[in-house]
Amino acid sequence: MTLFTKYKHPLASGWIGCTYLTMTESSQPRTPSPVPDAKSFHKDGAEDIENSHMAQKPEDVDVATFKREHLTARPAGRGYEVRHSQYKGDVEKISGAKVEAAIYAPVCALLNKISKRIYNTYIKAKIALDHADRVLFLDHHTGPPKAPGLDIKDKPDIVGVFDTEESMKNFFNEETNSYTAVPYHSIITTVECKPEAEEGAGQAVSYTCQHARARLDMPGTYALFANTKGYRILWSDASEVVKSPFVGWDKLALLEGYIRSLYIPPKHHHLWDPTISSPVVLPDAKGSGSKAHWTITYNGKTYSDCNPFFLPLAWGRRTTVFMYEGGDDDFAVIKDAYRDDARRFEEATLIKDIHAEGIFPGMVRLLDSGSVNGKDGSTIVTARPADRDKKLVHRTKKRLVMGSRGSQFHLAKTVKDVLKATYDVIEVHRALLKRRRFLHRDLSMPNVLMYPEHSKKTTEGKQFISDPPKFIDEILGESNNNDDKCRALLIDADNSASLKSELMADPALANALREELTMRTGTPRYIARAVASGTVVNTKWSRTFSSMPSLEGRAKEIYQRVYGQEAYDIYEDSAGTFHGGRTSSRKATDVTFIHRPDHDVESIFWLLVAVFLLAKPLGEPDYSTANLYDAWGAMQRHTIAAPGHSDTREILLSQYNVESWQAALHPGLSSLAPLLDSLATQVQPEYAMMDPAPPEDHLHEVFRRLILEHIVRMGDTDIDLEIGITREAEPPTHGKRKADEDPDKDSRKDSKRSKGNQSTRHHNSYYLSK
Repeated sequence: MTLFTKYKHPLASGWIGCTYLTMTESSQPRTPSPVPDAKSFHKDGAEDIENSHMAQKPEDVDVATFKREHLTARPAGRGYEVRHSQYKGDVEKISGAKVEAAIYAPVCALLNKISKRIYNTYIKAKIALDHADRVLFLDHHTGPPKAPGLDIKDKPDIVGVFDTEESMKNFFNEETNSYTAVPYHSIITTVECKPEAEEGAGQAVSYTCQHARARLDMPGTYALFANTKGYRILWSDASEVVKSPFVGWDKLALLEGYIRSLYIPPKHHHLWDPTISSPVVLPDAKGSGSKAHWTITYNGKTYSDCNPFFLPLAWGRRTTVFMYEGGDDDFAVIKDAYRDDARRFEEATLIKDIHAEGIFPGMVRLLDSGSVNGKDGSTIVTARPADRDKKLVHRTKKRLVMGSRGSQFHLAKTVKDVLKATYDVIEVHRALLKRRRFLHRDLSMPNVLMYPEHSKKTTEGKQFISDPPKFIDEILGESNNNDDKCRALLIDADNSASLKSELMADPALANALREELTMRTGTPRYIARAVASGTVVNTKWSRTFSSMPSLEGRAKEIYQRVYGQEAYDIYEDSAGTFHGGRTSSRKATDVTFIHRPDHDVESIFWLLVAVFLLAKPLGEPDYSTANLYDAWGAMQRHTIAAPGHSDTREILLSQYNVESWQAALHPGLSSLAPLLDSLATQVQPEYAMMDPAPPEDHLHEVFRRLILEHIVRMGDTDIDLEIGITREAEPPTHGKRKADEDPDKDSRKDSKRSKGNQSTRHHNSYYLSK
């Protein structure tokens, strides 16, 4: 569903290794919801790696529970029992260490002795193992492992690999008597060592986070923390991190269980995804450096050299997206994610339903989808069962293979391209609502694309729906080479909902749907104000309604020719109506928030504001001004907070007029100010306060008319834009961005779904382009 671009841009999302601050969907809160604790957020930017252990606070369980639920049981019989006497010398060296550096060698020696003994016992008993080699532990404290294409700075003190000393000798540094730059794709487990007084489980958690980003073929991973007094074992998968109690060196059964589990994982502890092969390191897209490409085999088809352009966090959905280029218009976008089993709607099911009667223009197309199976043939899931009291989510690994891609709006070539794509987005969203009862609920820069492309395989043996929406090029009588004639593409239905009448007919399903629609979901910069707060908008301007815009001249002639006079008249206001609805005396406190279609349209408005504020005409100077800093700051500072918090973007609706927009826009784009002002006037009111309410697509109609009117007014003129190059949106006193720094990292708190307690999850927003 989306991105691969050579430009770094303040509007772009989906960057590998960027910071994402997100809430969990494990308990998706209604309003009011508490202000999230900053420490509950996961920092995954390279600059924050050393602090990333703050992201996920691991849950403690008792020894018996950890052994039973997370470690492979010791086989019965002679030769499998724990023999502490064999390890006495190594334990004494560990316990006697005075500094951290003195711990590495004896811990390595102890782990290798246990590993060798377990391996030999299994081999002697002819027990089948997934790997021919034994687990070899290596002292690696002098530097980070090698992760092609990733800026990972974490330095595990010890790493475990399935390999031999002979094959690892190229990574041995005789000067430091340790190993260095061992490739992450060889590492299966990591170890953190600390002196007696220090607790290092947090750093061990950080290692599991980076391990998940580098080892895309490992659904889960074990880690170990050790000091002079004892050790802890950690298990991490998409659901959470869980750790054992701290155990003294006089009790080695837990440690043996940890190593035994690396050879034969316990049930539901999937260390390997057999459908993803070990990577091949290839030059990156820019021709410098290197990057790991993976081969994915799914349902009998092999996708080789897949480029992972969207990498996961360790916990939550763990969305990972690969681009496969097969040549001859044969490409695929492969999206892996760990879905909360309790979620009401599933993305693949929604997309299939949309295309059930034929290819639906403007919507991402599926080539394949389903669950992913592990080595034992069972579906890959997280280890622990759901426990809503503990906010614990049970997840299943799902895969979507898609045959659609496009570019984010900031890569637009011209102003008219932006407006035409926006027109088509509105028409697609409207048609999906009216014909499929589908509500997207996360329209944002990553999820709304232009310049769409579709793999030829998406149309093999298929037809398009009858009577498709009328898109802008058809309306204007202009050519369009897209197979569906649509200039836009909607992707990412993770947070979407079906509003079908059969759901409303069942009381239980209807209640579940209503509950779903009260949950706050979206991307902070683009989310509608009411959705961000979980309450209806209640400002002194929220009842300032405006009439449906009227068209004149050629724009009206085009509208009536294409849609008919009746369609035009439906939305015309009579005495006392606005968009067909009427004002009421209802109090905001008496109106329950629910996600409505016009909220999605408001998100399109914020997308246009973001694009046009930073856009720069081709060849023109920057012209960044204080007006731009103020307007962009209102967008940039917005977060999804608790009810009662003011929305920083409200100023752009209530206090901006044509002159204000002209001052904030680049001078070469000042002609867009009247359009933004007219759209803002229509977006500002709280339509939930009307009784009776206007038609559900009333704001779609507003955008259809105003954008059509502006495109017609432009005539044959257009404004070429700098592609992917924006104006400087921050005052110089705040410091210039470095050339390789992602300026969106602090604001991209994507797709929060909040209900009660908030913890970390990953949002799968990304975009595609060639």
